[in-house]
Amino acid sequence: MIAQNQSVLAQVNGGESYVDGDADEAIEPGQGVIWYRNSDGEKQVKLAGADADTKRVAREQRNPPRSLGSVGDSPLDDPSASGDTVETVGFRRYDRARLRHDGNIATPGNFEDAEVGWDANGYITDTPTTAIGRGIEVIDRSSGDDFVIVEFY
Repeated sequence: MIAQNQSVLAQVNGGESYVDGDADEAIEPGQGVIWYRNSDGEKQVKLAGADADTKRVAREQRNPPRSLGSVGDSPLDDPSASGDTVETVGFRRYDRARLRHDGNIATPGNFEDAEVGWDANGYITDTPTTAIGRGIEVIDRSSGDDFVIVEFY
């Protein structure tokens, strides 16, 4: 797998898609997102909601790269503000990604081998309205939000 402190991508099998667009709101790497075209035909990115079945995720900023640890310990800690360009990756079935949970996970076992999906704010949850995959492993981070490795359906 790709180093856990560096990338949203954990394991891909080819065929993933990449889209950049301007953020409608503050977006953190590892949050679920949806891209669309605005009235001028430009690409925009917004957070996924609780009923979204999207497999698209905001990734760490690479073009241009943000400095390692400019906000936290890794590029995964560097959020995009509203209006910033956000890089996203669309995953396919059996791909794995590190998805952001809103805070620290009190009971990591709840996520392991459980159906997961997005909450109302684009964070991964183990009580989804619409399941997008299954939890594989919790990455406990004392520096901020925990991540969950998810294998997509």
